[in-house]
Amino acid sequence: MKFLAVILAVCVVGSSAFSFRRCGGNNDLDVISANVRPALISFPGRSSVSFAGKVTRSFSDLDLKLEVFLKSAVGEVKIPCLFNFGSCNYDRMCSILDRMERENWAGVGTQLSREIRKLIDSVDGAGDRLCPFTPAEVNVSNRAIDLPSLPPLLATIASGQYRVRAQLINRDSNRLMSCFEIEFEMRKAD
Repeated sequence: MKFLAVILAVCVVGSSAFSFRRCGGNNDLDVISANVRPALISFPGRSSVSFAGKVTRSFSDLDLKLEVFLKSAVGEVKIPCLFNFGSCNYDRMCSILDRMERENWAGVGTQLSREIRKLIDSVDGAGDRLCPFTPAEVNVSNRAIDLPSLPPLLATIASGQYRVRAQLINRDSNRLMSCFEIEFEMRKAD
């Protein structure tokens, strides 16, 4: 369940008109609800994350496939995977925070991974341990996360309306465990 905090924090920090919907899977990882406040987030800035979810059976590790789309006047534009942000595939989610911190993705990975660890630790006191996954329910209400300044390359595309599709795949069986889509608006600080 701690993994859901990682996914949601990575996907949704920075939202305005936030929406959430499920898009398939067997719901072994079931994200029931998710929200981010305040309505308009800036980088740098502070956000508050809330969500509810559950893990219905044990498993060892996950892969994550993210597809990120920026809405524009001509339709949606798929954001490529740049510096491990955007439409990326992440193998072995149990070690994602270690990789983010060690490799300092896009110059913000270290700070962002530390903030996500604080968020996870505030839930159950196990910020350094994401796996294995065991059946559990988690309800997180208004947990703060500090957002870093964005490097110039990311700052140029930060503002806008986004749609993110997240697919969580059981690494052992290659089965789609959960799929959800979120839509949000993000702004960079002036």
